Amino acid sequence: MPAAPSRRIALLGAALLAGGCAMFQSSEDSLREWVVDTAQEQIGEDYHYGGADPDDGFDCSGLVYYSYGKAGVKLPRTAAGQRTSGKAIKFSDAKPADLLFYSYGDRKKGDLHVVLYLGDGKAVHAPVRDGEVEEIDITASHWRKRYVGAARYIQPSN
Repeated sequence: MPAAPSRRIALLGAALLAGGCAMFQSSEDSLREWVVDTAQEQIGEDYHYGGADPDDGFDCSGLVYYSYGKAGVKLPRTAAGQRTSGKAIKFSDAKPADLLFYSYGDRKKGDLHVVLYLGDGKAVHAPVRDGEVEEIDITASHWRKRYVGAARYIQPSN
């Protein structure tokens, strides 16, 4: 027996809401993928202090700023700003496109290095000194002992 008209409307509304939630989840995933893909496309670009685009090269926060900017997400330009403006998360909760922060240089001054998490223990970053944008293994002891926090800019929609 067909559902009553009011029941059909309720079922249709529920289906649209469920579909909408799936759409938003897909949007979150698509945005994360866009940011990650943009960052990975910069692998091999030169390091340049203060750089934030492929023409000039990148520093660590410039790579993150550029990658998010291409996806339409505005972030602070510095690693310190990126750490404090994002939603703090646990390392164990990190998803692709989340930011991971590491101490380097003068720890008393609070020097920070930021990398863009790719998932599965990998990240992309512009090295602190010289070199090129590269993919790294953040499970290596060099990175583990310098880890200081993580931040999220792409929030789940639910």
